[in-house]
Amino acid sequence: MKAFKLLDRSELVAAGLLIALGVFVAAQAWDWPYLTKDGPGPGFFPLWIGISLAALSILLVALQMKDAAAGMAPGKTDWQGTGRVLVGWVAVMAAAALLKPAGFVVSYVLLTVFLIVVVFRQSWAAAAAVSLGSAAAFWLLFVKLLKVRLPAGPWGF
Repeated sequence: MKAFKLLDRSELVAAGLLIALGVFVAAQAWDWPYLTKDGPGPGFFPLWIGISLAALSILLVALQMKDAAAGMAPGKTDWQGTGRVLVGWVAVMAAAALLKPAGFVVSYVLLTVFLIVVVFRQSWAAAAAVSLGSAAAFWLLFVKLLKVRLPAGPWGF
């Protein structure tokens, strides 16, 4: 029982919530078409995302229990890193909200620049090169080669 005192409760609670979320997502996707005549259906990715989320969260609990059984105390929480992750998550949500009004290319460039400059603390030049180059590559691959319609902003791209 001494080993269980070494478990990090915050990680166990987070893992429990993520397991529940993964099971919920997989259960919701279960009723959607898995495959269609054209390929993966609307239930394909959510089902596997839910399964993966739950499985990786269970793995997190198992690793915590293994470390506790070996007498290893949990590491300290890196609050600065946690804050950067949350800022990145908010940026992804903002980019998703910008998809319709600004289009894929603009929202992707803004997201990439923000992540590179703010989250990863790299130069504006690196951010510009990576964001513009990768946005152009995505646009060429999906719009021109694969003929996939990405959300277009008022500028037509």
